[in-house]
Amino acid sequence: MLLDKNGQASAELIFVTVIFLVIAAGMIQLTGSEMNKADTGSIAQVRMIGESVAETINTVYINGNGYSINLTMPNKTFDYTAYVSGAGNISMEYNNQNITIKLIPVNSTEPVTISPGQSYIVKNVNGTITFTQS
Repeated sequence: MLLDKNGQASAELIFVTVIFLVIAAGMIQLTGSEMNKADTGSIAQVRMIGESVAETINTVYINGNGYSINLTMPNKTFDYTAYVSGAGNISMEYNNQNITIKLIPVNSTEPVTISPGQSYIVKNVNGTITFTQS
């Protein structure tokens, strides 16, 4: 590229720079989009774990006094925390996001924090759902 009096080299340089910036911006957008998809997938997995816990609690509650189920939480593949409140819901926390799942027993669940990779015995004791780590 030889410099000439008409500024041809400058125009070519500007054109190449603009093309480079457009391609770079597209790559950055694509990377950000893929990261959002991965995060959405992890949130969905955390919600499925919470739904499984809710199903266990609801089943124990519906089947009456003395009924129990062994609940094993999945290993800690990603950092989540499950809180079972006495107010009839489960709160799943992951990556500063909170997912709330409603339960059938509204005021008869013992408040507990459930840890990943742990096993629990979920039992109906006279209509109150209790958790014992096993």
